[in-house]
Amino acid sequence: MSEQNITIEEFEQKFIARRETRKLDYNALSFQEKVNPAYRRAQCRYVGTGGIATTDTNVIQAEHFTLSNMYLPVGAEGPLHLHSDVEEVFFVIQGQITALVQIGETVHEVKLGERDCIWTPPGYYRGVRNDGDCEAVMAVMLGAPKPVIPTYPVGSELEAIRVERAKVKAEQQK
Repeated sequence: MSEQNITIEEFEQKFIARRETRKLDYNALSFQEKVNPAYRRAQCRYVGTGGIATTDTNVIQAEHFTLSNMYLPVGAEGPLHLHSDVEEVFFVIQGQITALVQIGETVHEVKLGERDCIWTPPGYYRGVRNDGDCEAVMAVMLGAPKPVIPTYPVGSELEAIRVERAKVKAEQQK
C-alpha cells in the first residue's frame, strides 16, 4: 500500500523527477563505446537505474520497473543485447530509430518514428540505431526495478567484456 501520511513536499521529493534535475549520463554505457565509437549515447534516468551496473540516488525508486530516456546522436547504436529476465519497451519521443530484433538467426530491422513503440519480451536480442538526420530520443522501460545485466551475442567483444566485468565484481565481493 502506498504511503498516505506524507506532506505534498515529501511526496514531491520522493515521487517526482523533473527534467531540470536530471543529467545526461554518457558514462553509463562507456564500456560499449570502447568497443565501437558508434555505441556512444546518453542515458537520462527517471525511475530506477535500468539494466546497467550503476548507482544513481537521483531517481524515483519504483518497485516493478525502470524508466529512462536514451539520447542517440546521429549514427549512434545501442548494440544487440538480451534481457533474460525482463520485457523492454522503446518509445520514440523525437527523431527516428531503427529497432533491431533477432528472431532465430536473423536480425530484423524495423523503422520507428515519433510516438512509435516496440515491446520486446525476455529472451530476444534487441538493439537500436539512429539512422535519421537528427538526435533521437526515446523512452526506455524495463519490467523490473533492477534487471539482471544483459548479455550480448556469444563470441562478441561486448560479451567477453561483460563476462570479465562479472568475474572482477565477484572477486571484489569475496
